[in-house]
Amino acid sequence: MNSGFNISTICKVKFVFSISLLTITLQGFSQDFNKQNYSGIAADYHYGKVIPTNPFVKGENLKGEPLKYYQSLSIKMLWQNPGYTDWQKVYHIPYYGFGVFAGDFYNPDELGYPIAIYGVLGIPIRRWNKYALYSEFQFGMAFNWQHYDSINNPKNLAIGGSMTVYLDIGMTAFYQISSKLDLGAGLSFLHFSNGGFERPNRGLNLYSPSFELKYHFAGKPNLNFVQKADRLRRSNDLFLMLGYGDHQLNEHELDTNYFAVGGLSVIYFVQVSNALRIGAGTDINYFWGLNAKPDGTIGPRTLDNFTVGLILQPEIIIDKLTLVGGFGIYTTHLNYLNFKQPYQRLGVRFEIYKNVSLGVNVRAINFMLAEFLEFNVGYRIKWEK
Repeated sequence: MNSGFNISTICKVKFVFSISLLTITLQGFSQDFNKQNYSGIAADYHYGKVIPTNPFVKGENLKGEPLKYYQSLSIKMLWQNPGYTDWQKVYHIPYYGFGVFAGDFYNPDELGYPIAIYGVLGIPIRRWNKYALYSEFQFGMAFNWQHYDSINNPKNLAIGGSMTVYLDIGMTAFYQISSKLDLGAGLSFLHFSNGGFERPNRGLNLYSPSFELKYHFAGKPNLNFVQKADRLRRSNDLFLMLGYGDHQLNEHELDTNYFAVGGLSVIYFVQVSNALRIGAGTDINYFWGLNAKPDGTIGPRTLDNFTVGLILQPEIIIDKLTLVGGFGIYTTHLNYLNFKQPYQRLGVRFEIYKNVSLGVNVRAINFMLAEFLEFNVGYRIKWEK
């Protein structure tokens, strides 16, 4: 069974869903604006290296040279408030907001100049008098790529479509120059891919030092009298998730045939703190194109199209928003065999109404190769602790 959508339609759906999710996420971070609002703006510059994870990056491109370096500039609008909400207390007064990224891979003919819009969350690791160390997470969408084209851009196996996921995980140390100005330096890992919606999709993986200048419009909140979070209401949950995506085997990455993948995840979670729950369960999926023919067309629809996995899934809880991680292994898989291939899940979901959630995950193998984007709706059966 084909996925039923052409690629243009899928891209539009993906774009609308991602922007909606980003908007919901920022709404979930909103504070009481009747209280003082501590806002700021930051400029963040990266100059780093491209990790050689695919032939295009290693030098099989139109330039005939490895892609070694990149640079980028981000502008971020940020907020940090002294514990107006419980989640701010739980995460020891983080900063949060949104940003715009502009990148340069020194190969504009094949990659263009990508632009990304993302949400950002900075969680403090340690604070001293004038120093602070933060971990920072950024998640959003990137566009304005020069992507694969069989005629004009035939070597670009890294970026197959006009939009990709943007993911940045880093750590930054800040020094307080004045009451309103901070100087920061850090290190981050950055990933671009579209989760297999449009192949080829080998993706880009980068790491770099970063330098940041942050200005606080109204100074910083006083953190000396912030109350610690009380023990919030907790529960153990049975989580049921229906997922759907679009898939294509890597060996057929230059074909135009894409097939649906859908399934059910059943995971039991134990909440171990205000901020963390850990679950274990199973993923059962049906890949319509798992046994595709050598020419890339669909094969017979049999039980061989089912995959079964066992997964351990830690999650970070931020009010109604959840940051999802997962480490699994395929116990049943036609191509990877049984208990041979680990897989990973990384994503976000937001509770929209009485234990019902919407989310999106990237499903990957070997931490680098995306299998598919897993759009999902979930329901939690809760047992209060």
